[in-house]
Amino acid sequence: MICLLVFGGCSSQKVVDAGAGRYSVTATSTHGLLAARDRAVNLANHYCGRSGQQAVVQSFDDQRLAGVVGDPTSSVVFTCGAPNTTAFSR
Repeated sequence: MICLLVFGGCSSQKVVDAGAGRYSVTATSTHGLLAARDRAVNLANHYCGRSGQQAVVQSFDDQRLAGVVGDPTSSVVFTCGAPNTTAFSR
């Protein structure tokens, strides 16, 4: 249920193995291109988070008029890496 609220049906968003340890996921948003990018990154982080890692974004492929009803769509290519825990360490 939380997944549906946070990601708007994330089970329908498939992460694709792009080879060489890279993955891709696509998201669409009615709130504009930046929201579509944010949603794609959240989906990537959710995918990597299952193994205790975070998404390391390599590139975006944006389409301003795509998706089912012409909403902006963003595809993100990413790898999974160790979370950055050094920002607040002393």
